[in-house]
Amino acid sequence: MTAPSEPPARAGARLAWRPLQRSTRVAIIAALAATVFYQLFLLNPAYRGPGWLWVTMLAAEGLTALHLVGTWWTILAHDDRPEPVDATVWRNRLRAGADVPSIDVFITAYGEEPALVLRTLLAARDMHLTHRTFLLDDGDSDELRRIAEGADVGYLRRPGGAHAKAGNVNAGLARTDGEFVVIFDADHVPEAGFLLSILPHFQDPDVAFVQSPQSYTNNVNLVATGSGEAQRIFYELVCPGKNHFNAAFCVGTNVMFRRAALDSIGGIWTGSNSEDIWTSIELHKRGWKSIYVPQVLARGLAPQDVPSYLKQQLRWASGGFEVLLRGRLFKRGIGLTIDQRLQYLFCGTHYLLSVAMLTFMLFPALYLLFALSPIRADGVAWATHYLPFQAAVLLVTWLQSGGFKPSAIVASIGAVPVHLRALGGVLIGRPAKWKVTNAGGQGARSLWAVMPLVALLLLNGTAIVVGVLVMADPAPTWLSVGWAAMIVLILGRMIVESVTGGRIRQHATVPAAPPANPPTGGQLDTQPQSVAAAA
Repeated sequence: MTAPSEPPARAGARLAWRPLQRSTRVAIIAALAATVFYQLFLLNPAYRGPGWLWVTMLAAEGLTALHLVGTWWTILAHDDRPEPVDATVWRNRLRAGADVPSIDVFITAYGEEPALVLRTLLAARDMHLTHRTFLLDDGDSDELRRIAEGADVGYLRRPGGAHAKAGNVNAGLARTDGEFVVIFDADHVPEAGFLLSILPHFQDPDVAFVQSPQSYTNNVNLVATGSGEAQRIFYELVCPGKNHFNAAFCVGTNVMFRRAALDSIGGIWTGSNSEDIWTSIELHKRGWKSIYVPQVLARGLAPQDVPSYLKQQLRWASGGFEVLLRGRLFKRGIGLTIDQRLQYLFCGTHYLLSVAMLTFMLFPALYLLFALSPIRADGVAWATHYLPFQAAVLLVTWLQSGGFKPSAIVASIGAVPVHLRALGGVLIGRPAKWKVTNAGGQGARSLWAVMPLVALLLLNGTAIVVGVLVMADPAPTWLSVGWAAMIVLILGRMIVESVTGGRIRQHATVPAAPPANPPTGGQLDTQPQSVAAAA
């Protein structure tokens, strides 16, 4: 049998990266110089403010600089190498009708809209290459059972719901036997050529899993656009570098595993609700390899309201902090390379930046209300050192990603309180419980979800009024007023988005699923199998 050729895509539409730009290299060198220039300014005793406040600022700026340097180091390691010749040869053989190893495709579901699940189910069923598709329903939905039976695919249900998504996948593994296993979230619609693009990378017997990017298509409001933009930057700038260090990690969807690799660690990791990254760590500890394929091969839905977005961020941040604080990344003899340890460390420091961000949002109010400043310097001296640093940071991202949308900054700052909540939960041993994001929801409205942002807005707003009325020292006062005003605008935008539910600008542009009928003609048989388990 011969798989149909993949339809031509719009230029660049399926790439989740750009080759490392020469301008990016120059910008990173400039950014490193600007970072050193700014840090030396902060460390200069001549500009030191009150000791406790100065130390606080050094810690916040030091953490920021540490993470930035790690990010730039990863970007510079950008893996531009073509895929191995053996992978290309295997793909050509598969196109010519060569035998396909057994593949099980899992669609994990837990309370999502049936129409959303059906769209993903049909697209997964009709992917090229012989495979079996299973709907893993953790929500005990009889409607989803009927949908699976109507689509002529397998349906698996398990009792209890222990260990959330990880337990659901492990239950599916126990009742299937494919040599390879693919996992999709219920809202991520795969392209027909997904298997043909991913499978050949397993020509190396040491490869445990191959991960492709998450890509969101529903840029319908600030939250959806901002979260999607942040994901795009991560997959374009950071993931190619992680691939170079054999530190690409599973993100829970759009991934194919070698079953033998999962068997070697007892299946998907269940000791954490962030099962994806912990599974990756355990596999890397045992010497398995991972590969990141920089092609958008599945498209999903971003959260469309603030409560859903913050719920997603709480879960992700909890996972990052668990790795940072409990992963024992630098313990001797655990099997990770230094590069892998550092790359996993950066997963945690990314969310730890919210501690620094909160500090920066408090500084202008401290000066305007109490005349307290961590740095005793005039506005010109501070701006001369800080502005080149900040400009260089933004320039690196702008050049390598081809620009970015301000909504990503608004969404990131709006998530600061839940990141801190996640940190507290991990510190006291109560990490966030797993909950489905329900991406593409109906625009839930909530003021309570953003009350910490409201408090920060009121603090900075009050500080602006007091500072303008008192005006003891015009230059630093106006500088602090400008800083506080920017914070008020960003927080205010996020608060409005939460209270209004995020006004939808247009309908989500999720690719349509194939018709609900078995594949015919030139398409390869998917060998559907219906399996129903008692509730």
